[in-house]
Amino acid sequence: MPEVTFAVALWALRLLFLALVYGLLLQSIGSLQRALGRAPAVAERGLAYLVVAQAPPDAHRRGERFPLRAVNAIGRDPGNDVVLRDDFSSARHAVVSQDAEGWWVEDIGSTNGTFLNGDRVIHRTVLHFGDEIEAGRVRLRFEHA
Repeated sequence: MPEVTFAVALWALRLLFLALVYGLLLQSIGSLQRALGRAPAVAERGLAYLVVAQAPPDAHRRGERFPLRAVNAIGRDPGNDVVLRDDFSSARHAVVSQDAEGWWVEDIGSTNGTFLNGDRVIHRTVLHFGDEIEAGRVRLRFEHA
């Protein structure tokens, strides 16, 4: 009889242990889902912004904000991260990106060129908050998030 009681107690301990492990696993999954649920809000907020400083009247309104991620394609094509409604912008005009060294802008073979604070961007160039990027007839100011 004591052997049966010991076996039952051992099974009860095993079940309790499994219940604790599954409870911890479910709690971890719940925490992960909550954290991932907040991720889109961070992505919508962005790491920084491009703000329309000047554009043709039919293109963009002044002050329109584009949230930036680590890598952002800019141009007329709807597949870009920053879509410019301007015929003077190329379909794929420029890229704004961030790495460990900071923020950068690079022209990617646009027809009319990309300009940073009035100077043509020839190669990957460092960006500072307050700088203005011109792509076609749209001028975008680089701002903090």
